[in-house]
Amino acid sequence: MRTLARRLAAPLAILATVLLAAATGAQAQALQKVTIQLALAPAGTTAALFLAEAKGWNREAGIEAEIRDGRGSMASIQLVAAGQVDIGTGGLGAMAVAKSRGAPLMSIAGLSRRTDLGVLVDAAGPIRTVADLRGKRLLLFAASPWVPYLDSFLKSGGLTRNDLTIVFLDAGAFNAAYAAGQADGVMSIGPYVLPIIGDRRPSRVIDAADYGVSSPGTGLYVREELVQTSPQMLDRFVKNQIRAWNHIFAGHADEAVAAIVAARPNAKLNPEILKGQIAAYRPYFDTPNTKGKPIGWQSEEDWKETIRSGEAAGLLKPGYKPSDFFTNQFVE
Repeated sequence: MRTLARRLAAPLAILATVLLAAATGAQAQALQKVTIQLALAPAGTTAALFLAEAKGWNREAGIEAEIRDGRGSMASIQLVAAGQVDIGTGGLGAMAVAKSRGAPLMSIAGLSRRTDLGVLVDAAGPIRTVADLRGKRLLLFAASPWVPYLDSFLKSGGLTRNDLTIVFLDAGAFNAAYAAGQADGVMSIGPYVLPIIGDRRPSRVIDAADYGVSSPGTGLYVREELVQTSPQMLDRFVKNQIRAWNHIFAGHADEAVAAIVAARPNAKLNPEILKGQIAAYRPYFDTPNTKGKPIGWQSEEDWKETIRSGEAAGLLKPGYKPSDFFTNQFVE
């Protein structure tokens, strides 16, 4: 019996190896390749994308994710709209404007659901409201998402553009110019820039959302047809993003930062800035209309306000309704 067992052991071991290899190969073939387009370089705002990859959650869900760095929100939106990438991540306000101009896009998850537009001013200084900007010098860049909302924002504090000085600089220079003390404030993306400026010029943010500017922050968006053709993949992907953000906000920001740095070893990313962006963005993940709802869930009321604000700023043509811009089917 022992001799027979020894004779059978080798063939059985070989068979097991063959079956394991076949199963592994089948699993590899079953992975669906999905391309994800960032708006810019990796940042705290995209931490969940890299954490889900590092944890292997996407592969467990049958997804082989490729995360591509971006060169601006509009460039990324164009790539998604053209079908050159599957999923975009970035400003949903810019996505809505693109859709109103013919881009066949749909938001599938809202992440920072409160607008992240803000004015950075000295943390210890006297500027605390829009009205306090009278007579001050602010920096801005011409293609900023701020520009269409500028007049309505100032009006909320009883100001016009004539009541202050606005200096337009190149997008790559205006944050650095503010940090160097060349102005009283900078109109930028508050929670994104705040950790970057950091110790160079401690600042606080005057949030545009507190002064009538309604525009969603960051989220995930796709071509409309993908909602119909790949609903199962999108469902698995979005669920992993929700899982990753919940894990991050449960005290695992360092783990997410490590995942970003490991994925871009040559980018010389600053872990403290990445972690600072995660912390700075946390309050923007909820609005009064989304409290108690899961991360990713989008409010019809919030989108109504976005449409109203966009129409008032001349960004959206009249006639749109919230369901034209988003779906909650992958969150609910």
